[in-house]
Amino acid sequence: MIEYGLIGKKLSHSFSPDYFNSRFSNMNIPAEYSLYEIPSVGDFPSLIAGNDHLRGLNVTIPYKQEVIPYLNSMTPVAQAIGAVNTIRVERDDEDGSLRLVGHNTDAIGFGEAIRPLLAGRRHALVLGQGGASKAVEYALLELGVAVTKVSRTKSKDVLTYSDLTSEVMAAHDIIINCTPLGMWPNVNACPEIPYEEIDSRYLCFDLIYNPEETEFMKRCSSQGATVSNGLSMLHGQADAAYRFWNTREFISQELESAEIVRELSLMSRKILIEINDLKETYYLSIATLYQDSNGRILKISVTPYERELCNVEYSDSPLHFRSEEGIFILYRD
Repeated sequence: MIEYGLIGKKLSHSFSPDYFNSRFSNMNIPAEYSLYEIPSVGDFPSLIAGNDHLRGLNVTIPYKQEVIPYLNSMTPVAQAIGAVNTIRVERDDEDGSLRLVGHNTDAIGFGEAIRPLLAGRRHALVLGQGGASKAVEYALLELGVAVTKVSRTKSKDVLTYSDLTSEVMAAHDIIINCTPLGMWPNVNACPEIPYEEIDSRYLCFDLIYNPEETEFMKRCSSQGATVSNGLSMLHGQADAAYRFWNTREFISQELESAEIVRELSLMSRKILIEINDLKETYYLSIATLYQDSNGRILKISVTPYERELCNVEYSDSPLHFRSEEGIFILYRD
């Protein structure tokens, strides 16, 4: 059984297990998603060491930045954001070593969720300066939206809540709540902003999705603002996390001396990669084969299947790739 999960301090509010486990059940994928509450980020190494079948983790409050020193590497997106919400666990069966690769899919999920709501709005107040806010700022700048940071503590280029004057509010048309204020069970809490200054020009987005309508959203909506919660962001980042966990490249020894001239994509419910002592199984995935002029497979890229694509051969039988004499050989089990 493949294992995935979420690490954080308090996780009873999370919808992630239902989302992922329903997906695994519907697609007949032998995997399980669990919650791992850890009181300190110092407990993270023992969690990894004690779960041999763990392939990937999501990370939530308060560990999106604290977990970084425990990683072997980070993707360029995670490095630019300075926070990690997704970790891929790569194990080497030959020597027992593992690599932890950090990524950030919050930016992807948030960008996909807010893009259709922007409607020409281009100036955002971002409330809170935790790990989630860094991903939000990154995504907004990618979408061409100017960002003003707001926090309880004043620092360079960061306003406090008391700095939100009528003039400052009038200069913005988007507010993003990246704080945990209003999250279940403290559903009556909300950021202390001048809600009376909000009007129908505003888009007010709360990253919280439990409860479905937060106190922040209620107050902004009563002023005529367009509001949204973080559920669509959760789904978008979860899908991106699953792609990251299960996207791998396998390169043959012959790639340096041979030229790739052809690509062939094969989809199967089960793909087994066997390289020396490394054995990895991918369920409901697409294997793209990169071949030389003689048809030899020099590289394999495995990605999760999400929708039917053109130029993909759909196989009824499992696909089994073995490394033999420096190249990959395909066997249809």
